[in-house]
Order: sequence, then structure tokens, then C-alpha cells
Amino acid sequence: MAISFKEPWVPFPYYLAGCIGGQIAYPVSPSMLANKNGTSNPVGTGPFVFKEWIPNDHFTATANPHYWRPGLPYLSQITFKPIPDEAARGEALKSGTIDLMITDTPQLILQFRGDRSYSYIDDSTKVAGEPDMNCIQLNCLAKPFNDPNVRQAAAMAINRRQYIAVIDEGVLPLSNGLFVPGSPYFSATGFPTYNPSQAKKLLQTAAQKNGGPITTTLGTTNSPAATRAQQYIQQAWQAVGFKVTNTIVEQNQIINNALAGKFQALQWRQFSAVDPDLNYIFWSTTTASPGSLSINMARNIDPKVEAALLAGRASSDEGVRAKAYQTVNKRIAFDIPYIWTDRAVWSVIGQPKVQNFNNPTTPAGQPAFGLIGGSIWPTQIWIS
Repeated sequence: MAISFKEPWVPFPYYLAGCIGGQIAYPVSPSMLANKNGTSNPVGTGPFVFKEWIPNDHFTATANPHYWRPGLPYLSQITFKPIPDEAARGEALKSGTIDLMITDTPQLILQFRGDRSYSYIDDSTKVAGEPDMNCIQLNCLAKPFNDPNVRQAAAMAINRRQYIAVIDEGVLPLSNGLFVPGSPYFSATGFPTYNPSQAKKLLQTAAQKNGGPITTTLGTTNSPAATRAQQYIQQAWQAVGFKVTNTIVEQNQIINNALAGKFQALQWRQFSAVDPDLNYIFWSTTTASPGSLSINMARNIDPKVEAALLAGRASSDEGVRAKAYQTVNKRIAFDIPYIWTDRAVWSVIGQPKVQNFNNPTTPAGQPAFGLIGGSIWPTQIWIS
């Protein structure tokens, strides 16, 4: 099969591997589309097949007897359990209620890292491409953050080094942009530094223009770690003159709110990708909309970002690509659709009996990457 493009698209093969900006993407079975309850009864060709889904409790799948890789999977059944409370998740692992835990919570990482009674891996030193970044996502097309000065004030109000020490307990590295040191796309960005006095001046000017105090909502998910960080941000913003109301919703709802533009500021984690082009849809001017659906969820419209994204997409020259994505990094730091806090670290922690969750191989027998953006491959896991 041949695929023709109107314009060069060098990183396109990454899309065929099933990832769009770190989001797993698969074609949908016709039988699922024909079934009015298809979204609750998935059909696929993977190592496990759907058995049962009880929302907010568990999802169970059994080994696919027709899986195309002979002899796999090793497990006969696997059950996924959402446990939003981080402390409860840790206790579930300790008690044996669960066998394996995935987390990006610094407190749990500190608790289990170095404890040889558990199997432990994380992506603090080995990442496929770029890691997830934690940030506050701002709605650039809605008040008050449609004003660049208000976005700058919000960034300057947060002592991010103190945030790392207090909220992250020193586990997560400080972030100033999309990319990490060592990446060819990394660059100094000029992201605003902590300056509460300047933040107050910017807000006072904005308040005079607005005819009253600058008010905003700050949304997050219903986990103790998220609400702890939310309260820290609220206090920092209120200290420079913002009027802040905190809101808490389920994970799926916060994503729906971002897509629909029903937010002013959201605590956010995103952008893990093996190639930066996979995040094109989230940064492009062509996907930003003031309407009810915007894939560019921050709704940041910057022609210079778009031009750099297209340059990075079109060239096979690594020097050209590096320069293009460094420009994207700097322009996004200038626009401030995201207030960077830290680089996410994902870890997987297991009971000693859980084997081989970080050593997958390809069908050709070559070593594959085990942990990518909080995801592992269960195909070759076994219980000893």
C-alpha cells in the first residue's frame, strides 16, 4: 500500500505505531461501531479480550486464544483497578490486594524507591522521546487568560522551586518548557521566573482595565495529591491579587472540559511523545477553536508556532528539526498557554512474584521499550 501526501511528513511512521501525542490510538472494529453499546464492549486483536467492566471499580480481560503471537500472553487474566487515593493505592499493594501499581505521585515514589522487597522501575533516567510535563493549562481565548499580561502574572506568582520542594518533595525536576536537558529540542526558554511584586503590578493594571478584580477558577481531579497542589497554586495566586475558586472533577470530565473550553485554568499533565510532531494537534493554530471542540485545548494561536511545527514536520535534517522545535519551545514559553511546574516521573511497582513487566520483546525477538508515559505492555508478564 502506498500513501501519498500533499506536503512532506517525515515523522508519519510514528503515527502508524498507534500514538498521537502520547495518546494510544487504534482503529475501531466494525462490530464495535455497529453495536450501540460498542464503547462498553471493546473488540480487538490484542493479547487480551474484554470480559467485564464495572465503571470506577475494575476492568477485567482474559487471554485472547486467537492472539497472533503464538504462546502469548502468559497471563490467563488481568484486572485493572482505579484507585484515585494515592495512599490507598500504596496500601493496596502492601496488603497484596493488587499485584502491580502505576503511579506518578512523588510521595509513593519516595516510599517504594529503594525498597528491595518490591520490584521497582521508573522513567526518571530513561525516556522514549519526551516525558509528560506537569503544568497549569490556561484557556487563552477566555477571560481572564485571554490577556497575555494576566497569564504572565499567573506564572510569576508561583515560586516553582518551592513548589518542587513542598509539593513534589524534591522528586520531580523543575520544568521550564516542553523538553528536558539532553533532548536535541531542549533550549533555554525565558519562561517567567518567580516575581510576585511584578505579578501584582500586572494584575493591578489588568484589574483597572477589567473594571474589577481578576477572578478565575482552577480545576483539578479528585486525588489528594492533585488537591494539595491545587491549594498551593490557589494561595500563590491569591497572594498577588487573583480571586480563585477551586473546582474538583473526575479525570474524564476534566478532559471533556478542556476540549469544550469549559475552563479558565486546569492542572494538567501531557506531551509524552517519542517524536514532537505527535503533539502537533495540541499546539497547532489549525486545531484551535473558540467553539465546543478544540484539540488545541489551551487555544493558543501563534503563527510562529505553526510555522516551526511545519518546518519540523517537513525536514529529515536533524539540525533543522532541532531548531524548529526549539523555536516551538521558546514561543510557547513566550505565549504562556501552560505554566510549567515539573517534569512527571512515572513508576511501576510490583510484588516480587510479578515478573517481566519491564522486558518486552518485539515479534522479531528484539528488546522493546518497557515503560512509556506510565504505560507498560502486559503481554509477556508472568506470575512466579
